[in-house]
Amino acid sequence: MPITAPAPATPREQPLTCEVARIDILHVSKIDQIEHAFSARLFFQLILRGGQRDDDLLRGLNEPSPEFQLRPSATWLLHQFHFPNALKLEYAERKVTKMGADDLHLILRVDGTFLQHFKLHDFPYDSQILQVHLSSHCANEGIAPVRFTWSPLTVKLQRPTHFALKDVWEMSKPVRLDLETLNPSPGRTYPVLKTCVEVTRRPNYHLVNVVFPMACFVLMGCCQFAHETSNVEGRLEYMGAIVLTSTAYKMSVASSIPAIAYVTLLDRYVLACIMICILLVFEAAFVRDPFADSVALFVSIALFVALQVAFCYTAYIAVPRRAEERRRTERTPRPKPAWREKMRRVLMGARRNSSDGGRAKSVPWLFVLPTAVGLGWLGPGRKDEAHRAENIVIAASQQHGSGVLVTSCSRDCVRCPPVER
Repeated sequence: MPITAPAPATPREQPLTCEVARIDILHVSKIDQIEHAFSARLFFQLILRGGQRDDDLLRGLNEPSPEFQLRPSATWLLHQFHFPNALKLEYAERKVTKMGADDLHLILRVDGTFLQHFKLHDFPYDSQILQVHLSSHCANEGIAPVRFTWSPLTVKLQRPTHFALKDVWEMSKPVRLDLETLNPSPGRTYPVLKTCVEVTRRPNYHLVNVVFPMACFVLMGCCQFAHETSNVEGRLEYMGAIVLTSTAYKMSVASSIPAIAYVTLLDRYVLACIMICILLVFEAAFVRDPFADSVALFVSIALFVALQVAFCYTAYIAVPRRAEERRRTERTPRPKPAWREKMRRVLMGARRNSSDGGRAKSVPWLFVLPTAVGLGWLGPGRKDEAHRAENIVIAASQQHGSGVLVTSCSRDCVRCPPVER
């Protein structure tokens, strides 16, 4: 009996889907605004659904140097993951494990220093978004593309429980995931999964060591009006000492302020204080009339009060507004949860029936819309209600002849009975 050669392997028809199950930011140890970098340890857990049923994915499990095949193994795919914005990186753990009856889990634990461009225009009231980019060397146009996806109801995102920089930064916002496409060269695109966490600077140090002393120097400069207008030498000597002291103090605290090419909020405040002191020097040198001297005192106090009001308004009202607007503009669209796609298919009547002249049947709106609203307001702690609501909508679609037959849940679930597709 002749022996037939095995059929040659062919690439997969669809890209492999890596579902994000868990991302933990274990700790953030350093945020360097001068070098525009931060150091962190992260844990990634990705799932290949049904991976244990694919012999190609199981080939050479956890080999140290996996080889490329037209149908690459899960270990080879794991070694293709990299971090485009990493300056220094060390893999503490990288392995493929079997979980449950069907799934393969890709585990990554990394320690690294990641590049991040900091916007310091609002320093020291600035907020920064720390991002870690996870990508794959497999291009979307290649023979082994990879696609990232996640479900808001199942993904677990953990912030650092022990934040070493909590005295300098405040981590008030939850961790979020964004998806974008990297296009380094024409005709080649790569998926990028961005893990983002926002930190806000605590301004107390700079308020005590910079803002308060500079405000005191301006108030002390107003004390020159205690001298007679005829005592020009005394006034000039006093104001000269104030200007030199404020300038020397600014130079002494310059090491704690980022060396950047543009002016920050703190720089504008310090420069405004020095300018008021310089105006007082000119007033002491040229004003001789007592009435004009009284007007100059009033104007100096008014300028000082206006400066404090403008600084407080910018720091506590304008800056938070700009930060919120920046969050809305920088946030990329997220993948829609699976239950939204099911709802859309139910409402649109996905399958047309030839017996009714091609007109699509749909579920009664009075029944479906309240269920859709209920699904939209469910949070991560309401998974069971979401499952039951999905089954209700599916049952209604079958009962009223919409012809939409889908699985009961967006993922494998032991709580919900399967519905025939």
